[in-house]
Amino acid sequence: MIEIILASASPRRKNLLEQVGISCRVVPSLVEERITTTIPQEVVQELSRQKCEDVAGRLDEDCVVLGADTIVAVHGKILGKPVDESQAVEMLKELQGNTHQVYTGVTLIWKSKEEILREETFYEKTDVTFYGMSVEEIQDYVGSKEPMDKAGAYGIQGLSAKFVERICGDYNNVVGLPVAAIYQKLKAAKKGTYMNGGKYRIRPVAESDLKVVAEIEAACFPAAEAASYSEFVERYQTCRNSFFVAESEDGQLIGFCNGCVADSDDLSDDLYHDSSKHDENGAYQMIFGLNTLPSHRGMGVGQALMCHMIKSAKERGKKAVILTCKEHMIPFYERIGYEFLHKADSNHGGAVWYKMIYKL
Repeated sequence: MIEIILASASPRRKNLLEQVGISCRVVPSLVEERITTTIPQEVVQELSRQKCEDVAGRLDEDCVVLGADTIVAVHGKILGKPVDESQAVEMLKELQGNTHQVYTGVTLIWKSKEEILREETFYEKTDVTFYGMSVEEIQDYVGSKEPMDKAGAYGIQGLSAKFVERICGDYNNVVGLPVAAIYQKLKAAKKGTYMNGGKYRIRPVAESDLKVVAEIEAACFPAAEAASYSEFVERYQTCRNSFFVAESEDGQLIGFCNGCVADSDDLSDDLYHDSSKHDENGAYQMIFGLNTLPSHRGMGVGQALMCHMIKSAKERGKKAVILTCKEHMIPFYERIGYEFLHKADSNHGGAVWYKMIYKL
């Protein structure tokens, strides 16, 4: 069984995992946390990703790395850990008699010794309502020292339980980790998310793959948007370093990711058809398409292919990876780490496309 690495020194998180039968090894993150947003659910996902990627980058073994971050928010205002007792008192005054939210962001990275195979980030939210608390009750609770190392200045599993009127959502999320959701993610992963020793592998495309690649493309895109066999042949001839396929245990191609390299971050429609615009020494990795056979979706194949392409681009010294996608795919790419830029100029296939960037 693949080892779980917890990128946190929190004993509560370790205990919660062990409570549901998930054994883990603790390797705390050393990263200096950076926040670029004030939206609570985005903050916890951003911080969990930073912790997880830091630890994953320091390991060279087959494992799953788990990073997490929890915050409390009341009326949209984020409450971190109190710096002193007076701040703890002020936080509890804001919480008493009100409903607040507890957000935990979680990032899971599946990796082999050589590379990251898949990365997934999500969050859970729980609403917590406190009874009214007197000044004396607040001061007595702060005097217990329990609030001092906890977001929002309370621990629901401790003395503050007597102030909780009700919760809506996952109780364990408030303690510090939504272990039920994590267990379900790990269970789903066993169906086939690992390349090494798992259900599929990712490798460079071969010329003999191209007819099947064209068939997968036709199964995934409308005819007006799908590239043809001849176009894939040209892409293979001009930019095969940007072309990878996913192959199942029985040798069946189940997905692919392809693109080109250019010296501008403008992913214009003519790049798809004019190979003279491809520049292998350019600064930007462009993505033409990411495809997974419908019969093999939900296994993490697409995400693994994209992570492999990102890793390859980084190794080749590129500045960023650029793609355009339809609106419903924006959250998928944001979970991988892409940033939304703006509506693209493209009208490929008569569809509306949106430009996104992954900075390397």
